[in-house]
Amino acid sequence: MKKLIITLLVFGVFQLGFSQKKELKLVDKQVKAGEYENALKSLETIEDLIITSEDKTKAKYYYLKGLARYQNGTGSFENKLLSIVDFNKVKNIEESSSKIYTLKVDNIFTDLFNSFVDDSRLSLENKNYKNSYMNLEAAYKVSKKDTLYLYNAALLATEAEEYSTALDFYERLIKLGYTGISINYLATEKETGKEQVFQDKKSRDFSVDVIGTHESPRDQIAKSVEIDMLRSIAAIYRNQSNFKKSIEYLEKAKLIDSNDINLILLESNIRWEMGEVDQYQRLISKALEIEPNNVDLIFNLGVVNAEKGHFEDAISYYNKVIEIDSDYTKAYLNAAAMILEKEEPMIEEMNSLGTSTADYNRYDELKIERENLYREAIPYLEKVFELEDDNLNAARTLRNIFSQLDETESYNKYKAIVANLENR
Repeated sequence: MKKLIITLLVFGVFQLGFSQKKELKLVDKQVKAGEYENALKSLETIEDLIITSEDKTKAKYYYLKGLARYQNGTGSFENKLLSIVDFNKVKNIEESSSKIYTLKVDNIFTDLFNSFVDDSRLSLENKNYKNSYMNLEAAYKVSKKDTLYLYNAALLATEAEEYSTALDFYERLIKLGYTGISINYLATEKETGKEQVFQDKKSRDFSVDVIGTHESPRDQIAKSVEIDMLRSIAAIYRNQSNFKKSIEYLEKAKLIDSNDINLILLESNIRWEMGEVDQYQRLISKALEIEPNNVDLIFNLGVVNAEKGHFEDAISYYNKVIEIDSDYTKAYLNAAAMILEKEEPMIEEMNSLGTSTADYNRYDELKIERENLYREAIPYLEKVFELEDDNLNAARTLRNIFSQLDETESYNKYKAIVANLENR
């Protein structure tokens, strides 16, 4: 009785194997006929049985499933991604056995890779950054050795403001140990005189030494992008207001180059947002040692000193900005604001004075000092209006100043300008 049961079981397994093979032949016909949906439905019927099948059958199953999703290159983007999973299963199965389908898969992967790269390029030209980075990530999934595509996907995800996605890409790259360091093989084409990049040294040397179409071969080493990745991650965490993580990645980047100007500036902005004004000022000063004529940095120091109430220092920084860049409107505006800031305590004192002779004399002194402030601010404000003839705030301030100075002609001039701007 036991022998009979064993015999029946063996027969049952044989029957199952025969059924799978029969179904796979049907799927093969459906795929060749372009009946992709039917092929996928047919494959579903034997999906549970494939687990126990021999490697040859498994490989064929996943190969046909990949083809049904790939649809000879016409499948949707999502289906193409799924086909990559299926085709990789084929390669894994055949890794230690006969490679019946691996070569076919490799050819499909070449086509897939090129189509993803082409679609990414087209999307980029149309400024569709999301579609562009999705295609680059897909290209990387096809060819895991081409980590450059994942790096470019991270850059484009950032451009698309898909920060979580970009963060995922960057962290994957770091885990992979990606640095961006590579060698480009170049040679000049004799006919055109243009330098071209070759895929590898062998093909470059063949063009130079064997067929003689190129000359002047040289190797170009691409610099590391490790610090750029760490800085980008820090910037993303800053964008998410996760300052702790942002500083953590900045510290890692600083181990590579603590004098990187972009690192210093990013950290300075983070420190400012964290309310660490002294740290911010220290970092800006350090940045200025590297770029002493950076007007934005000098201007920021003016802002910091203004925040601290160091008005004279602030004005000094704004004047330095103007010396370097005479068209820097904000420096003129802020310098004028700092000068006029001194008016408030004068007004308070003037309002507090009594009717004694000494008080009247002090009032007259303060009035003169106030008028001098106005005259000191006028050139800055006039320059602002010269650079921006639609600056309503500058025009209003000039109108009010000339009113206080009893300079009728100038007052009427800016009164008319203000009226015109307000009616636009």
